[in-house]
Amino acid sequence: MCCRALVFEVSFPRVLDNLLLCFSQCALTVEALQQIFQEIDRDQENEVSFEDVKTAIASGELADFLESIGISTNDVWTLFMLLDSDRKGSIDLDEFVSGCMQLHGPAKSLQMAKMSYENKLTRQAIKSLSQDIYNLNKKLTTSTSFKEPMLPAIKEQF
Repeated sequence: MCCRALVFEVSFPRVLDNLLLCFSQCALTVEALQQIFQEIDRDQENEVSFEDVKTAIASGELADFLESIGISTNDVWTLFMLLDSDRKGSIDLDEFVSGCMQLHGPAKSLQMAKMSYENKLTRQAIKSLSQDIYNLNKKLTTSTSFKEPMLPAIKEQF
């Protein structure tokens, strides 16, 4: 038997055990988040508002649980905005659970890379819009009686 096969035989059961443990912990976390959502949703509307989340965090139980899974509750507004993925101003059960599951624990390298990529795309779009505005301003200035461009410094900003 080669070394790889021996390592596989020895470590595979351990890896499998760790995966099963991870899945069961994940399932328990999802169940706990669903239960917490139901407690926050006192009106049984299947949606919670910023005030509902703020009140639940201030009471301590939600804050303690979120902190225990690695989600900071120092900035309630930012937390709420991150969970409100459809930007309706309220959070439903799916948004709450999936948002908390994505936020829990330390940031993962893939998430950081995605944020960096999205930031780069946003900066490129802003730069392009800035150039378009500069060009439009230049055309307006040359086609009218204005002697100086209205936005001369916009090109240099980016």
